[in-house]
Amino acid sequence: MARFRNRLKLRSLRQLGGDESGVIAPMVAMLGVSLIGAAGLALDVGLYYQGNRDLRAATEAAALAAAMDPYNAKTRAEDYLKRNGYDAAVLKTVETGRYCADINTAAGQRFDPTMARCPGNGLRNAVRLTTDKPSRRFLTGILGDASPIPDLGATASAARIDEAGVSVTSDVLTKVVSPVLDPVTEPLVSVVNNLLGSLLGIPIALGRNDVRNLMKGNVDAGDFFDNLAAKEGFEGTYGELVNQSHKLKDVAEAAADAAETPETAAALREFARQLGGSGYSVPFKGLYSLGVWQNMPVGEADEKPGLRAGMNAYSLVTYAVQSGPTAIDLSKAVGLLVKDSAVKIGLVSSGMGDRPRFAFGPAGEAKVGTSALRIGILIDLPVNLIGLASVNVHLPVIVDVGAAQAEVSAINCTGSTEQARDTTVAVRVRSGTVNAYIGDTAFDPMEKSLPVMGASDIRQAKIASVNLLGGVISADVKGKAVVQPVTGTGASDEALTFGTGAEGATTPSTPQTIGHSVQIGKTLSSVTTSLLGSDGLDVEVKLLGTCLIACDLLKASGLATVTGKVLPAVVKPVTDLLGNTVDPLLTDLLAALGVQVGSATVLTTGARCGVPVLI
Repeated sequence: MARFRNRLKLRSLRQLGGDESGVIAPMVAMLGVSLIGAAGLALDVGLYYQGNRDLRAATEAAALAAAMDPYNAKTRAEDYLKRNGYDAAVLKTVETGRYCADINTAAGQRFDPTMARCPGNGLRNAVRLTTDKPSRRFLTGILGDASPIPDLGATASAARIDEAGVSVTSDVLTKVVSPVLDPVTEPLVSVVNNLLGSLLGIPIALGRNDVRNLMKGNVDAGDFFDNLAAKEGFEGTYGELVNQSHKLKDVAEAAADAAETPETAAALREFARQLGGSGYSVPFKGLYSLGVWQNMPVGEADEKPGLRAGMNAYSLVTYAVQSGPTAIDLSKAVGLLVKDSAVKIGLVSSGMGDRPRFAFGPAGEAKVGTSALRIGILIDLPVNLIGLASVNVHLPVIVDVGAAQAEVSAINCTGSTEQARDTTVAVRVRSGTVNAYIGDTAFDPMEKSLPVMGASDIRQAKIASVNLLGGVISADVKGKAVVQPVTGTGASDEALTFGTGAEGATTPSTPQTIGHSVQIGKTLSSVTTSLLGSDGLDVEVKLLGTCLIACDLLKASGLATVTGKVLPAVVKPVTDLLGNTVDPLLTDLLAALGVQVGSATVLTTGARCGVPVLI
């Protein structure tokens, strides 16, 4: 019996040793502290990531708010943070600087606090904020400084760029945009075709409607540059695109695809068709200034910040053509109009000078100008004074035209939701000065390089040969004259405002003109007339054969006749020729080139009130 009980006890002990039903409780007791610690750590880590995400979002939003007015960035950022539940103390640093739109720079490095990399117009248009605050900690808070959970922190940079487009163009475009009488005359169309044809070396025959539709039509700048890049398979930045040369036919076709009206597109395509297989290459360098887009990749005209501005279609074509050789001789055209005369008109341009023709950018950076021009007019004209003398007039005239310039001085973006209606653009404009000379120079003033020339460079030239008494007495008249300057405006600068947001302002894209166009005929007539009182006038009297009787008297008489009667009598036919023939011809020629003598016509081609963006 005892043995049985012992066996039973031994078997119970064996069963109890293999029973694991009570293991969990001791394990929970042993691991409880670790489980609570892990849960607390997970909670603290989750709170850290959520808090960091929320703080980053708030910091970015505060940076966007501050970028609306970088000069009050701290106040705007603190106000935004407080209105969104944060203490202003979370804002640790506020920096202001410039936005550098460089595709070779990482997005986070496009903020330039020193304004050394991207000085632009010297105005700050970007901000960078840093924020931090302690993270919410539960279990790990008891570790104090040894906590593995760091403080929350964020950095955000944002910029806002208000930009406008501006161009300087011919007064003829003003009349086309708001016509009273159609300014596109047949003579103007003839000059346009002759001008383009002579520059390109191929016949151009645009119709009157083609010229009119080009002059009154615009091309979307962003689409034009993107279309041109696509045609050429170009990959790079807008700045690189406008620093290269492009086939004129590609330019015309790309512009047609970006034209704002079907009529303008058709005129551009007709021009492209007439170019045929011409490989005429147009250097764009110096022709366009694209502001922030110069460092952005082509194909992104519709990306923020989008390149939205217009360019006049006619200006686009003629300015592109002018970037090539611009030696023009219209002597044949004048000869057909004036019998027995030889009036030669030559024109030389310095190219773009120190300003592009079209610019789009912030205030203080968007600057444009016309070319500096030099017009050489050589007048050879026989004048018969019945019963007195015969005179052969020879007048070498030079007209120097300084470049007209315009600069966007302010872009006033309102808080209105109708920015296209309420935005105003202020432009500071200076019309070109005009200097006129008669005489010779020691150098060729009509060289393509357009050498600098002033009154001191003008010397006497033979301006007339006079025969008196059937050639018994002859005289060579030498002289020089300077009219300097003839200006188109009494003030050096004039302020214009575009946009309906200011009283008295005009709508964008409506051209405005300052100064008064100088009429070449009147200008040259005044120079010619001034010869009579010129201190540089010199008359050399010659006698036919040997003087036997009263030589001195004849000389004196001849001199008196030449100076007292002959020269004043010569002025009228010369001024008639200038006023009736040369002046209208040059007016059309300059209009075809997009140049006004003594004045400037300016238009804004679009404005963009920048939406703040993170950079």
